[in-house]
Amino acid sequence: MKYVILTLIFLQTIYAQNSLKVSYTIKYSTEVYNEKTGTLWLDLKNNKSVFLISTSILKKELPKENNQINILQKEIERYVSIDFAKDSLIFKEQINDEIFIINESVPKMIWKLMPNSTKKIGNFNCYQATTNFRGRNYIAWYSPEYPYQIGPWKFNGLPGLIMEIHDETNRYYWGVTKIEYTNEKVNLLSEKKLYQNIDLKKYVELRYDKIMDNISARLPRGTQTQTIKAKRNSIEIKFEWEN
Repeated sequence: MKYVILTLIFLQTIYAQNSLKVSYTIKYSTEVYNEKTGTLWLDLKNNKSVFLISTSILKKELPKENNQINILQKEIERYVSIDFAKDSLIFKEQINDEIFIINESVPKMIWKLMPNSTKKIGNFNCYQATTNFRGRNYIAWYSPEYPYQIGPWKFNGLPGLIMEIHDETNRYYWGVTKIEYTNEKVNLLSEKKLYQNIDLKKYVELRYDKIMDNISARLPRGTQTQTIKAKRNSIEIKFEWEN
């Protein structure tokens, strides 16, 4: 009887707290290695989530090579906000010196579940799954002990909270450091009013397709340039409408 009472008290506590707060460490093994922290707020009542991404924590020493100049743009705090009921995802991004709010539908990720591939992450039994999303192959570990189909950044659709995920080249990595139930809320309504709102196709055009236009505009008048389309190596490489 004592066990039943304790269980009921535990469940009442969980349901009285409407949000799950999950902390992640983020590692970008890019040209300039950096680490970030991420905080996922999952609104259990309204089926929404917000993933806040900190600015970078850079290594003290940047890589030094002959004839190389490292230029670091001043960073902003980014976020990804999802409303599953409205099939809506918005994220905050900076292109050159301008900040945008980008709107897209919630990505439909096709996962291959591997129920026989398991490992412990902390105290949780986790199962492996893989997917390809916008040009990168990802390996994820999720826990059905938290039956929420969400994870860091834009990842979603697994039958449990994503505890760890990285792409197959280990260029991008997210791993859980802490999980707690809370009543904290995040309100991003003012953000949409502060910055220009664009759709995903416009974002891709500004970030990738018109990057040389932005560079050319800053060069001295009369400078001759040759445009070579650079190969993408960011977190998203190829989008759904592209061949």
